Amino acid sequence: MPKPWSSDEIRAELFGVPPAEVDSYAVDARVFEERDRRIVARLAAGRTAVAESTNVTPQARARLLTIASRFNARVTMLRFTPDITDLLQQHGERGRPDVTAADVRGYAATMMRDASTDQLRSEGAAAIHDVPGRRQGVTPAEAAERFSFR
Repeated sequence: MPKPWSSDEIRAELFGVPPAEVDSYAVDARVFEERDRRIVARLAAGRTAVAESTNVTPQARARLLTIASRFNARVTMLRFTPDITDLLQQHGERGRPDVTAADVRGYAATMMRDASTDQLRSEGAAAIHDVPGRRQGVTPAEAAERFSFR
């Protein structure tokens, strides 16, 4: 599987500190510009690209879908459960003080409203997979092993 372009990892790479120590609002534009540049480079070379970002809004997904369409790339989207208990636990484990519990609750509400299978298909996803998680007894590493993007 290709290396996913994680916005958190790019933020740390570009700014030399862990994501929790960077003012995300001040640097997000640069981080996503770099992520998109890397995705374009892979797709231009005829390779698969994976974007690892929350992308809970149609606007965030549109940016990636536009890039994919330039290269006639098939888009597969992974959906994560918007269960607030699980999301808040994961948030606590990430150590991201720049993202609050209120932000997490907002993301969950947005996912419930704007990331149904029908919505994602209408946006251009060729395939959509629900990712198993804690409630199914699956660790993130085990979940990642279930998916292949070629």
